[in-house]
Amino acid sequence: MTHRSIFAAAAALALATSSAFAGTIYSTTGTSTDYYGVGTSIANGHRGYEYGDEIVLPSAGYSFTGLSFDYYSASLGGSMNLNIYANDGPLVNGFKSPGTKLLSVPGIGISSGVNKATFDYTPELIAQNGELKLPQVFTVSVSFSGATTTANKGLIIGGAASTVGQPHLNVGASGDDFWQKTGPGANDWALRQLSGTQADNFKITVSANIPEPTTVALGVVGAAFLGASALRRNRR
Repeated sequence: MTHRSIFAAAAALALATSSAFAGTIYSTTGTSTDYYGVGTSIANGHRGYEYGDEIVLPSAGYSFTGLSFDYYSASLGGSMNLNIYANDGPLVNGFKSPGTKLLSVPGIGISSGVNKATFDYTPELIAQNGELKLPQVFTVSVSFSGATTTANKGLIIGGAASTVGQPHLNVGASGDDFWQKTGPGANDWALRQLSGTQADNFKITVSANIPEPTTVALGVVGAAFLGASALRRNRR
């Protein structure tokens, strides 16, 4: 798979909907402003490393068009790096960790307070870097720089995955946990959970050109994914 590195100047401010079948394939339902990231509890946070959610689609083949994520920063300054990985890395607790890097967007500027960062994989970027076909299982992650103990930065907790628009939209599922980079090595990933009642997903929205119904069975997300999420929780 191709690793695409795109500088922050290329990050546009609106999601693309370039085809009749474009739409949101994953989003969350939470309204909390709680966050998790660098500058938080030393027992939970690792300054400068990555935090992200694993997303499971009904099948591979969705053509990525963009995403957004909500974050908090106690002050202006610093930067974020956005990455998308295929989950083809070493097993962690029985699940494949983030491995092959599919997309890298470094140097995204940070504003103070609760904000939304949006990246658009435009037709110009597709012409330059090629179409990005998402694998069935992938992870969206963000890392932060410029955080101090008095300038916390982190991703907003998003709660449960949305099912609005199924079986065509919001077909992605995510377990009640998240991936955290625990060291500088490529394989330094761990599954984490937070205390609290809402699902441990970050507030991330992913859009893609949705395959024709004859190409992928869009209705398989229901009980199978819910069962997989429950199994994942029970196995830790």
